[in-house]
Amino acid sequence: MDYLLCIPARETSTRENCEKIHNVLARMSDKYKLRIVPEPVKNKQFPCPPYYKKYRIYKPVKERDGNGEAYLQKEEEDMILSVCKTPEEQELMKECIYAYQYSASIVLKSFRDKEKKR
Repeated sequence: MDYLLCIPARETSTRENCEKIHNVLARMSDKYKLRIVPEPVKNKQFPCPPYYKKYRIYKPVKERDGNGEAYLQKEEEDMILSVCKTPEEQELMKECIYAYQYSASIVLKSFRDKEKKR
């Protein structure tokens, strides 16, 4: 099954920020009727605290296209940001790592305006 992964940025992975991301995704699940499953992050090089989770967002995923677009679709960005209550929550969600999980590979994606900050 295809899904979109959402992994919080390690730089901002405090307990408080992880809870905020969890709450934003819970609101997104309610509003858009999506199944979002939290999972523990396992990393041998950087041990992760138990509150640091990655999320599988089960939603219709378009077939992989050949253009190599590195950004989320506009609808996906709008869907994520529409459930954020504060600018701080929006920034946390923009800092997350997103990836499409296809049957044979993972394709990383990001928000379009994330590049503008650099």
